[in-house]
Amino acid sequence: MTAPRPAWSLFLDVLRGPRAAMAGVAARADAREGRSVMLVLGATHGLFSLLLYLSGHAPRFGLPGLDPGRHYLFQALFAVPLYLVLFWIGGGVAHALARRLSASGGAGSRGASLAVFGVSYAAPMMLLFLLPDIVVHLAFGFSAIGKAMRYYAPLAAIGCLILGTMGLSRAHHLPTRTALLSAFVGFLTQAVVGALFLR
Repeated sequence: MTAPRPAWSLFLDVLRGPRAAMAGVAARADAREGRSVMLVLGATHGLFSLLLYLSGHAPRFGLPGLDPGRHYLFQALFAVPLYLVLFWIGGGVAHALARRLSASGGAGSRGASLAVFGVSYAAPMMLLFLLPDIVVHLAFGFSAIGKAMRYYAPLAAIGCLILGTMGLSRAHHLPTRTALLSAFVGFLTQAVVGALFLR
């Protein structure tokens, strides 16, 4: 088995040419690529959460039973494993649905689906959501994040769907509509789980 492309290279691939990047991810079908970019996303989110905690910030709504003032500390500690869980859940759901909805039973492997899910989730979330959050916080303060994300959060979600559709359609030889539905349900499933913990 050939070595997977490193996470930094996958992010750059998406920036240079999203369609070619996702075609490559689908063709290599290496779940380690999806996992590596999710690890980078989780680590970055964890470090940002630690910065928020050390700066004395707290979310409006934390985890039930947990002091809101300690939520970002909890998030910093568990961001990486949580993102791995979201990777397996979302990628697994997208894979199962792609195979079920395909007339041929879905041509792609589980590894291809996981690779596609990880890259199509992590790249937009890193580039269009988390990094803008960090920039807004550093430039304008914590209170500005909620207002600013109304503009870039939808772009991140759309980016995830576009990349996921591109990748799943290639991995499973699916029509665009079927790939879009599979990607959407996978992303929605992980979002429901993630929303319980991430702020």
